[in-house]
Order: sequence, then C-alpha cells, then structure tokens
Amino acid sequence: MNTFWGSETEAVTELSAEFATGAAQLEAVITAAARAVHTAAWFGPDATDHRRRTAEVVDTVVRLVERLRKLGELLEQEAAEQDFCSQPETAPGPAGDPLGVRMTPPWIPDPAVGPPLLRGTGDTEWGPMIGGPFMHPDPLRFVDRLPRLPDLEDLRPMIGGPFMHQDPLRTIPAPRPLPEGEEFALDPEILAEAQLDRKLGLGAIPVVGAVQTLMGVHSGMGQLFDRTEQNLEESGLGALTPAVSMVQLPHTISSAILGSDSVPGQMISGIDQGLANAMQTSEEVSSAIGDGDLAGIVRAGERGMYRHAGAMADILAATPVPALSRTASELIGTGADLVEPLSPEAAAPLRTAERSTLELGQTWQHSVDAITESERYYDLRRQYLPTPWDPQG
Repeated sequence: MNTFWGSETEAVTELSAEFATGAAQLEAVITAAARAVHTAAWFGPDATDHRRRTAEVVDTVVRLVERLRKLGELLEQEAAEQDFCSQPETAPGPAGDPLGVRMTPPWIPDPAVGPPLLRGTGDTEWGPMIGGPFMHPDPLRFVDRLPRLPDLEDLRPMIGGPFMHQDPLRTIPAPRPLPEGEEFALDPEILAEAQLDRKLGLGAIPVVGAVQTLMGVHSGMGQLFDRTEQNLEESGLGALTPAVSMVQLPHTISSAILGSDSVPGQMISGIDQGLANAMQTSEEVSSAIGDGDLAGIVRAGERGMYRHAGAMADILAATPVPALSRTASELIGTGADLVEPLSPEAAAPLRTAERSTLELGQTWQHSVDAITESERYYDLRRQYLPTPWDPQG
C-alpha cells in the first residue's frame, strides 16, 4: 500500500497566485476609496469624523493586504519545498541544503567515529571529559536533599506584613457604568461661532492676521483642486488628472506650512476648541443655575476643565510630523500619477511609498490623539473615582 504525504504543488502555486491577485485587487479598491473620501466636497465635524474612521478602516485593510501577500509567499515557498522533498534520493540537492532535510547537524556525534574531543572511552563515556574522574555518577541526585522553598502563603508576612490584604487586587474598585445623557463633545454650532470669533480677533493683528488669511486662501485652493479632480473623474476625463496634479504642486508643498495639519493649523484648531469650550461651559453653567441644579453646575465646570486641558494639550503637542508626512505622500502620489499612464509597473513602488508615508503621519497623529484625548480621562475619573456630584443611581 502506498501512502502519499504532501500536496499538489501546482494547485498550491495557483492558490499562491490567487492570494497575490486578491491582495492587489483589494489594495486598489481601498486606495480608490481613500482617495474618494479625501476628494469629496464634504466639510464639517461629521466629515472629519467620517474621514478619521475611514482612515482606520484603510489601516486595517492595508494590514490585511500585507497579510495576504505574506500568505501567498508562504504558499509558494511550501510548494517549492514540497517539490524539493519529492525528488529522488539520487537527485542532487541545492548547495548548502537550505531546507535542512539531508544534513546531519554537526553537533550530533557520528555513532561510528565520533569527535574524539567529546566522546569518552570505555564505560566512562562523557564523564572524564566533562567532570573529571571525581565527578559524581549522578550529579542531579543532590537536588532531592535541597530545602523546600516556602509557599506564597508562608511569604505573605515577609512581603506585605501581617496587615496585608489577603487579595491585594480585590481592593481596586470595579469600574462604574458611565451615566447616560451627558454630552462631552463640543457643539458644532458653538465651534463654528468660535472659529468666526477667532478669525475676527486674529484678523486685527498685522502678522497673525496675514498668516490666517493665507491659510484660508490655501484651504480654498485645496478645495478647488479637489473639486476639479472629482469633476474630471465624473466626466470621464480622468487622464487629465496628472496635469491638475502638476499645477497643484506649489499648493502641495505649501501645505506643510499653511495646511490644516501644519503646526499653525494645529495651534489654530486648539485655539478654536478653547474658545468654543469657554462659550459652551458658560451656557451649561448658566442653564444649571437656572434649574437650581448644584451638582449640574459642578459637572459643567469639571467638563469645561477637562476640555480646556485637552485643547491646551493639542496646542502643546503640535508637531510638523503629520504635515510633512501628508505633503511627502502627496508629492510621491503626484509622481505616481505621472508615471502610471506610461508604466504601471514603475508606478507600483511609488504607490506603496505614498501609502507608507501617509500611514506614518496617521499613526503618529493617532498616538498623540490617544494621549491628549481629554474625554477618555474624564470617563476614567467617573468610573474609578466617583464623586457626590456625579449622577446617582
């Protein structure tokens, strides 16, 4: 009876190719989706939140694509190893035998000869060479005579003293459920009003007002370019997109200084949040005073302090990393747009570099946001450090 162990290498190779093809298709789809999201003429908090969630989905799909490619490479390698192992014994193997199936490890002694420096002679075998003639025949026997180590129960007085809690981790209170109906985020209408007040206030300052005006013009030009590219795609003139990208190069380069991701843009965003927080906190406190809700007054003030701390943290944590990453990614993407009609193979590495550069900035920004997110700290305080002014019951 003949027994076959292994696989049909042709089928495994075909499956590897399907994995690679599927990964490429999935990468093309998610790249097109990400580009469509950023070029859509949609503005406001909902648009920002949607783009943020889309970026998270893109990150997940990119990791999935990379996993699929690695699985395809693994299948191809398995097929190659199967073909090699299935060769006749007389067939010459590759130099060095990378699979390690026909070589005897050098540390295993040959039973016929054996390394003379490792093997003993007669009945002593390894003994004289390792421990000498006075070595105990059973060197591990003395372990039975060692004293027993004390149990954890015996060590309790030594670690925490006689007053130590029997279960120290039990002293940490369980998190309380968060109360419902309490909004922490800024009201979009109040935030828009704060942005208008900021523009009017900073516009009176000569240098700062000029920078603010340039940033506004820069943002308007970016929206114009995005709408132009979208209209070309919708009208079937997508081949003209590289020309628009070439015209857009000065705008792309200036984004590192005047864009929303630049250091001035991040600081202005923090200023807007601080102004909006002051306005919203005043309204919430006034409303609680009108209702005679003393606990509500304290809660509104506490939310305002946390939001203010988050706005200040955003200003202090402003760095050029996101802007430089996005600008470099757009420049690489422009090069890919110019090369792709002539040679898609040459454009593929540029697309990969474009995505990797953008992901670098996004990862950095997500890490900073996770540290400076004031609502998370506010929720942790309410869960683990309840206060009398928190909603009861």
